[in-house]
Amino acid sequence: MADFDALQRAYRATDGWLHLTIATDEEWRRLRDTLGEAALADHMWDHHERHPADGEAYLPQFQLQVEDDPRFATAELRREHAAELSTVIAEALRNRTQREWTDLFTARGVPHEVRKPAQPSATSARGGGA
Repeated sequence: MADFDALQRAYRATDGWLHLTIATDEEWRRLRDTLGEAALADHMWDHHERHPADGEAYLPQFQLQVEDDPRFATAELRREHAAELSTVIAEALRNRTQREWTDLFTARGVPHEVRKPAQPSATSARGGGA
């Protein structure tokens, strides 16, 4: 069993950090669905950027890795496979800004917090103490 929880930790966005605070199965489903929708939108955008002259709709058989993955079916299994789940979430979150994720998470009821980088103290900014 992993010694951390993939759903109660900070992840890097393109411009800063977001801390997930997922505690229930319903919150997990909201996070999973939000990440899946964002990944699908990004995938479709990338496809159209590479192939703008296709002329017909592109409907990929695409979903976030976690949706049907039995390793993440229950809270206990998500904790047991926290390292793998953490990798999937980190990959998803690194493609958008804090603001983009905050807007999506807020609209869908996904518990999270924006994390600001720690500011160096005046002493450490000057290179040490006395």
